[in-house]
Amino acid sequence: MTASSTYRFRDSLRIGGPLRALSAVLLGLLSGCSVYRSMPLNTSTVEVALKPPPIEAVKIAAERLDHPLIKAVRIDGEGGFTPDEIAIMVVIVSPQLRALRDERGLAQAQVVQAGILPNPQWSQSADVPRGNADPTLVTGRARGFGWDLGALLTHHDDVAAAKATARSVDLQIAWQEWQVAQDARLRAFRIASMQEQLPLERGIEQGLADNVTVIRQSLNHGLKVTADLTAATDLYTQTRDARLALEQSLLADRLALNLSLGLAADAPLQIKLPESFPTLGTDAEAGSRLLSGLEKRRLDLVALTLGYQSQESTLRSAVLAQFPKINLSVNKANDTSDIRTRGWAIGVELPLFDRHQGAIAAAKATRQQLFDDYVARVAEARAQVQQMLEDLIVVRTQLDGATASLADLQPLADGYQQAYASGNADVIAYRDAQAALALRRIEQSRLRQALLELGVGLEIATGRSLLTDSITR
Repeated sequence: MTASSTYRFRDSLRIGGPLRALSAVLLGLLSGCSVYRSMPLNTSTVEVALKPPPIEAVKIAAERLDHPLIKAVRIDGEGGFTPDEIAIMVVIVSPQLRALRDERGLAQAQVVQAGILPNPQWSQSADVPRGNADPTLVTGRARGFGWDLGALLTHHDDVAAAKATARSVDLQIAWQEWQVAQDARLRAFRIASMQEQLPLERGIEQGLADNVTVIRQSLNHGLKVTADLTAATDLYTQTRDARLALEQSLLADRLALNLSLGLAADAPLQIKLPESFPTLGTDAEAGSRLLSGLEKRRLDLVALTLGYQSQESTLRSAVLAQFPKINLSVNKANDTSDIRTRGWAIGVELPLFDRHQGAIAAAKATRQQLFDDYVARVAEARAQVQQMLEDLIVVRTQLDGATASLADLQPLADGYQQAYASGNADVIAYRDAQAALALRRIEQSRLRQALLELGVGLEIATGRSLLTDSITR
């Protein structure tokens, strides 16, 4: 082996040492990286995800619920579930809410990413002499370490924006959970009301069907005319259509409620209502009390406030990003003649063309949009409260009238029943009186349902507990 080849061999060994050290460092850094794990989407995994949790697990979760608006409750389930209990159960098991809560993971990931500074850069190179047998030549080496300092300028505002966004997402999810809970509660009220109305509708329909039969028989004996039969048939048809529409509405609400609970479409769900509800005030003082502190109780408005704070930080970060990017590095090197040097380098971006004009303009426009959106939502919420208070006055007046008229119709229907039993009234007049009484009871039930729906609507619009105190924190 010649002297020059021996030299190159030894030199290659000296090069291999730093490379092995660098490889060991890289392997150590990579050991902390995430590992990919598959998550198959197939029939078996979907069926497992669709399976509702056991009722005992739901009861435990309801007692431990930690929510900014919804209180934890104890669910007994004896004799059915109250609308408040159903609302809590929907929040816990709803498949739609489960997908919505996944947004928290994305928001938290953005917080983590915003807090990560850019990695420093390490470089190393070697220049091996070749084709020259001069023994005085050595391998030229260079080592460098650099870091971009520009990220430090916007780091604080980027982290603040991401954290405010994450808090805003949390409150938006909580507000959606509150909306879903109230929707389930409202459907439970509707189902109970329609279950009360359906037997009355069926009774009216049966009576009118019997009237058609009697009138048809009377027509055959010349005691009625065709116009009487036509009128009775039309009235029966209208009543039958009303009963069918009520059954369809009842089925639709049941299916929607079972879907929210993760139950099968035909799963039975028994609902029990409280014995009474408080009377909601509709005067000016009540309206002022409902509107007081509205912006602090409605989580969507609070979430929008946090979103506005996040955008403020984003705009500040965009303004600071105008500062030229600076990259600082230090290096150590020697050339092939073994002259050694130590040095440093600074790289500064010259902002001749790109001064973040577009990013700043977009951040300003987004901030203005959020501001106007907040103002519009506050105005809309206040208008909703005022409108529902006015509607409450109208519905309550109608309900009082329907309740008062029942006191007059009941003795009339009882009188016709006694007269029919004694043979002093015909069957058509008797059934008409019973139908009129049943229709007024149906109207009363619908007006009560309307009052409950307005009460739930006011709870949604104000974030207050109005009908019961067992669901709202």
